[in-house]
Amino acid sequence: MIIPLNKTTRFLLLIVLSFSVVACGFHLRGQVAIPEALKRLVLTSDSGSPAFDTALRIALTRAGIKVVDPKNAGDDVLELKINPLKTSNTVLARNGSNDVTQVQRELSGVYFIRQKDGKSIYGPRNFSTTKILSNQNAEESTKAAYNQTEMETMANDLANQLISDLAYAPVK
Repeated sequence: MIIPLNKTTRFLLLIVLSFSVVACGFHLRGQVAIPEALKRLVLTSDSGSPAFDTALRIALTRAGIKVVDPKNAGDDVLELKINPLKTSNTVLARNGSNDVTQVQRELSGVYFIRQKDGKSIYGPRNFSTTKILSNQNAEESTKAAYNQTEMETMANDLANQLISDLAYAPVK
């Protein structure tokens, strides 16, 4: 049985579908256009997170940025300097025995782009990501494995956010 839909009904269904897609967090992302001056960089990361450093190198490669060894870099090659990452937790929920069951974790950092002589030409720029971690009252091994997996996901998100931000760097 097929029910004929008038224009108003179709329009309302389209609006409901649009709101549903937006509400779930979906958004289109294309490739970001990285300025030519940033196509070759020296990477100096003091992030303190091997997962972030790995994710950043992968994201840089995907964006078409070549990481150059500092010894082989010319005077025109800029440096991407990552300062130590910081983590903060906000307790969101507790159970009946006052154990923490859910936290919001924020992973943040600061980066800047500088010339070979150390002069900063872009930054310092803040970047951060947050994630809600549940299962915080589980067994310690389960909790540790879950949190480690989520931190790797956050590191990947943070690296991709940094690459997106580089597209807006006012360098020539």
